[in-house]
Amino acid sequence: MDTSKQKQQLTKYTMTLVHCKARQLVGKAGYTQDDIKDIEQDLIRDLLERLPKFDPAKATLNTFAVRVVEGKISKLLRDRQAEMRDHRREAFSMNEEIETEEGPMERHETIGQDEIDLRTGRYNRPAADHAHLLMDMNAVLIGLSPELRQVADMLRTQSVAEVARDLGIPRRTFRDRHLAQLREAFAANRMDDYLR
Repeated sequence: MDTSKQKQQLTKYTMTLVHCKARQLVGKAGYTQDDIKDIEQDLIRDLLERLPKFDPAKATLNTFAVRVVEGKISKLLRDRQAEMRDHRREAFSMNEEIETEEGPMERHETIGQDEIDLRTGRYNRPAADHAHLLMDMNAVLIGLSPELRQVADMLRTQSVAEVARDLGIPRRTFRDRHLAQLREAFAANRMDDYLR
């Protein structure tokens, strides 16, 4: 079967699964936001290679995809962590004193907070990108109705379930009414990538 026909067999669910799982790796084992597309390609390639082994009598395509993707992610993490433990990599103390242009200082003082936040997964974007994102988000929020703006503000610190409960409406109604409108507003401003 050629690759284009195989790709057609991958469902929307499968593609969403691949995208979500790739994003979940950010901050783990040194993966960053820049690695997402490469991870997605690895996951899709592995799925396509294993697709001929899919047996509908044993499981649904979605179940098969989940198992394959989770297996590949485990392998990616295992391989990446093995690289990080490689004895040939240089090991040093972050408290070691090194010589810099400004004079002697401890190694940890030469690493910026931005780099630390990216590597630990605290943020998935550099500080400058995060600042631009906030400006773009504020521009979108200004154009919303007062009710939607309030909902968006609540979602900054609360889960969907908490906001729905505070508004006194079922989660399903909240998703259909408020979240759908927020998604449309962000998509109209080409910011729908930030909603994932």
